[in-house]
Amino acid sequence: MSYPTPTRNLSENSGLKRKKGKYFYSTVTSSPDSHSSPQRSTSSSASSFRFKGLKITECVHNGKVQPRVYFPKGSPLKPSGGYRWYRSRDEAEQAVVEHETLQRRFGELARTVTVEELVEARSAKAWLEGTGISLVEAAQQVKAALESALESRTVIEGLDAYHAGIWEKFEDRKKQSLRTEPRHWRSVKQTIARLDQVKHLNLRALTGGKLRTCLSGLSKSSLKGHLRNLHAAFEFCIDAGWMDENPARDLRRFKADRPSKSRIIQTFTVEEVRAFLLAVAEEAPRAIPYFAICFFAGVRPEAAFKITWDDVGPNGYIYVPHTANKSGHAYNVKILPVLARWLDWWEAQGQIRAGLVVPFSTSTLKRIRKNAMTKAGMTRWVQDVTRKNFATAHRGTFKCKVLTSAALGHKGTTVLDEHYDSRLMTEEESEQYWQILPPDLHHPNEEEAS
Repeated sequence: MSYPTPTRNLSENSGLKRKKGKYFYSTVTSSPDSHSSPQRSTSSSASSFRFKGLKITECVHNGKVQPRVYFPKGSPLKPSGGYRWYRSRDEAEQAVVEHETLQRRFGELARTVTVEELVEARSAKAWLEGTGISLVEAAQQVKAALESALESRTVIEGLDAYHAGIWEKFEDRKKQSLRTEPRHWRSVKQTIARLDQVKHLNLRALTGGKLRTCLSGLSKSSLKGHLRNLHAAFEFCIDAGWMDENPARDLRRFKADRPSKSRIIQTFTVEEVRAFLLAVAEEAPRAIPYFAICFFAGVRPEAAFKITWDDVGPNGYIYVPHTANKSGHAYNVKILPVLARWLDWWEAQGQIRAGLVVPFSTSTLKRIRKNAMTKAGMTRWVQDVTRKNFATAHRGTFKCKVLTSAALGHKGTTVLDEHYDSRLMTEEESEQYWQILPPDLHHPNEEEAS
């Protein structure tokens, strides 16, 4: 089949006419294929013929000659009816063959349709009136949605998969560091328990409003932790292809139903800290660097497990790397004279500053701490009490929130105001706190009294 070239002069081709902004050829020579008998159309806009009962028109589209097939309304390939463009004549004829095959299959199904199915189909069509969508198009969309839903997971399945992935990562990290603790894994487990009302819903059907009902009645800090876990879990499900949007994003401005509980900040007294450290020095001197750094430098207990003696530098500062710090950034804290005396006393006992500061496991540390508390007459250990004692004593001595926050590794003073209370120690008690010395050194007050 031959076509005139699109670059021909308009004056030389009288059959080239303009229609809807495009030029169409009306004089085209063609030769019928062996498998079809084209019939020339009476249309003057382009060459057209019929193939297996459908009209195929060949005209200029996007600067080149392309065929288009006119499908009747209700066609399986174009239920709304009308034209559809194809890149080549063979592709257009293949579409006609596919249309005929589908029509024949649907015709066979129509012969066996029951009255109930016919009523159901007409009811479905009535629901679609006015939407501009045919029953076939609606069925195609429903089928795609069902296939997508079958590929998805329920809420409990998606969160359990994320939970298992966290555990696998924890196991990998545990092989590198024996003191790694799965805190986030336990936190996500608590979040999953909060979603008991929606755990059997499909992930694609989960919305922010449904999550809101599960997270009602929480304090501000608890709500923030659950939202953080849910956001990460749903991002994992999106990457897996189980859902399209993260419903936790709708709850960014969701406020807690009740205010946060007023924190009761507890610390040890100066005498309790002195008795405890002396008990550790007598029972297990090897644990003195850990407790001395926690009490007199304010380093977090979990961070003290990860620093080495190279980080306890000769420049008078302890370097806490970003891998050990909870906030994810490194900082330095000054070695005060009381801490230097405890470390010197420990070294005088025949110990060597090499490797990790804490060369034993958490279970061993808990046993040492329990024995020392029993000997010191203490009954209860407060979480992060070493850091709270250091913060209150430091602020009571230096009278500056900025210096205390920097010593704790905070980027601002907000956390200091919320979690630490300088009123727990008077100025006199703060001075006594820095005079807790090792057992071989006498207290200055005792020397003056003698």
